[in-house]
Amino acid sequence: MFRKSLFIAGLQLRLIARDKSSFIWLLLVPIIFTTIVGAAFGGFGSSGPAPRVPVAFVDLDQSTVSSVFEQALRAESSLNVQMPSEEAGRQELKNDKVPVLIVIPAGFGAAVEAGDPATVEVVRSSGQSSGYFLEQLVSNAATRVSTLAYAASVTTNQLARWVTLDPAGRLTAWQTAFVSAQTTLAETPTVTTDYSVLARTQPQVQLPDNATQSSTGFGAMFVMAGVLGTATALVSERLRNTLARIMTTSTSTLTFLGGKLMAMMAVGIAQFTLFILWGWLVLGVDWGRDPMAVAAMVLLYVFAATGLGVLVGSLCRTMAQAGVIASFVTYGTSMLAGSWWPIEVAPPFMQQAARAFPQYWAVNGLNKIVVRGLGFAAIAPNLLVLAAAGTVFLLAGSAIFVREVRS
Repeated sequence: MFRKSLFIAGLQLRLIARDKSSFIWLLLVPIIFTTIVGAAFGGFGSSGPAPRVPVAFVDLDQSTVSSVFEQALRAESSLNVQMPSEEAGRQELKNDKVPVLIVIPAGFGAAVEAGDPATVEVVRSSGQSSGYFLEQLVSNAATRVSTLAYAASVTTNQLARWVTLDPAGRLTAWQTAFVSAQTTLAETPTVTTDYSVLARTQPQVQLPDNATQSSTGFGAMFVMAGVLGTATALVSERLRNTLARIMTTSTSTLTFLGGKLMAMMAVGIAQFTLFILWGWLVLGVDWGRDPMAVAAMVLLYVFAATGLGVLVGSLCRTMAQAGVIASFVTYGTSMLAGSWWPIEVAPPFMQQAARAFPQYWAVNGLNKIVVRGLGFAAIAPNLLVLAAAGTVFLLAGSAIFVREVRS
């Protein structure tokens, strides 16, 4: 019996291997789709520090006060302060190469020293979404200059109460006080705000990055598609009367069904193995944390998908029926189960509904291994659910299939 089932499985796999469209849809398309989606939504691997925002800074004053403005901007780690000419800076802004242009006009320092109003020109591109953020940083730099100027003016006024200062002496005293205040402000500890948002958190939850989500989620989805696609052979065998002819031989129904099961399992395992290798070698996913746990998850998920495939193949009466149901079970339930995006970001009711589908338990278990570095103890519930679901699907599908053949 086992040898006949093995022969039937080998025959089914040879038929799949000879069909070029099967190779494309089972292996090539899933790999290309996963790679494109992973790259489109954030790239692969861990993300580095956020890029700094380029800012064009033009200093036409070249004074001590304007240099403080420049230093305040350079102190912002999120900014990349560039120093083009005024003409070049305005052209870069026009061409959207920089989101903002800051121009310190000539006479700026003299106006601040004299206590007169001083203006800084800030020109922002309307197409930039970071405009408010940049305006705040420029405002912070202006506030720093104003604070130092105020401190220098207070110091100079106090000094003038004790010492007679001519205009030149007053200017020298102001400049000395300004530099001294700048040094003191830089060395004095400042009061900072520790800002946080109170929110409900889910313990033990760590979201996968884009590459991991694509590798595990789309792996589960396309493996389901491959297994269910192979399961439609059960419908085809009945419609072409191939099954009826086979049943006239010494081959039993269970032997025939066992061969188809082996073929479906082999297709699913081969697909998921390819996804794992591609994710590891190309997408940079760390699949190697616990290979035995990954193997157990893959094996039981493919078993559950195979059982579901037998059930679908036994219930359908036409190939059109099988195609529609297989597509819905593959793509519709995969979206609900967390194959397309982390299920943790979905509403609570959807997170609960996702538990009804094998894809959820597969993706959840694989993310426990790959993302959180856990082992068999953590994925035991996932393995039990997949084993139970596969058994129920397989027994129900086999019973229906045998009844249909005998009738």
